[in-house]
Amino acid sequence: MSDDNLPDLPDAGDGEYGVIRIPDAWHILSLLCFLAALGARFLIALIPAEVKPLFYRPLLTALAVPAIALVGVLFGLLGLRNPAGRSTARVALFLNCVVLVIGLLAIAVFYWIMPRR
Repeated sequence: MSDDNLPDLPDAGDGEYGVIRIPDAWHILSLLCFLAALGARFLIALIPAEVKPLFYRPLLTALAVPAIALVGVLFGLLGLRNPAGRSTARVALFLNCVVLVIGLLAIAVFYWIMPRR
């Protein structure tokens, strides 16, 4: 079979198969922050015991989730500037906003339930 009969293959250097360059990776960092916010409990467990007595572990986890999600929102907003990754940045922004709202709601409910002295 000759090479003339073969179909043209797509260029692997562009599109979804392209190399991710650092200035274009804001949406990837935003998705990583979303995953880190979901796994904040396990990330807090990795902190050495000598450092943890400063904060109670559940309180540190409850504060880490909205903080990481807020960083993810900022990365998502930066990712919206690039037209190539804009759709992924929108998804990452939505996911981080949902985690941020639920995390803040959980903190508010915690303080509402706890007895006041």
